[in-house]
Amino acid sequence: MTTELWCLVGNALWGLGLVMLEITGKTAVAGSAWNSGNRETSPVFPVWVQRAGRALANHQENFPLFAVAVLVVHLAGKEDSISGTAALAYVAARAVHGVLYVAGVTKLRTLAFLVGLCSVFAILSRLLS
Repeated sequence: MTTELWCLVGNALWGLGLVMLEITGKTAVAGSAWNSGNRETSPVFPVWVQRAGRALANHQENFPLFAVAVLVVHLAGKEDSISGTAALAYVAARAVHGVLYVAGVTKLRTLAFLVGLCSVFAILSRLLS
């Protein structure tokens, strides 16, 4: 398997980590009965849990673009050291982004987002070579 495909798997697993972080925080506040119920009402969750939910939503919004870039470059047989390095940078940047989001750090979080976005464009650039 290529570096790019491993990074795709790794980033998908990072998304699972964000899901678990959010639901663990919510369950700690609302209890397991709330978690296993219909969740028709919710208490006010701590700000870090709310940020974890937004970090997850941001991951879900950005993951498809990364997945399409990796899969199209892979199917076209255009992987190279640039796309592999860009995929690694994407995974690292998105992990940093999620951690900073939950921690409430804004400026560095935005920088991590931009590194991830640029990494996707670097992967897609391989289609032009």
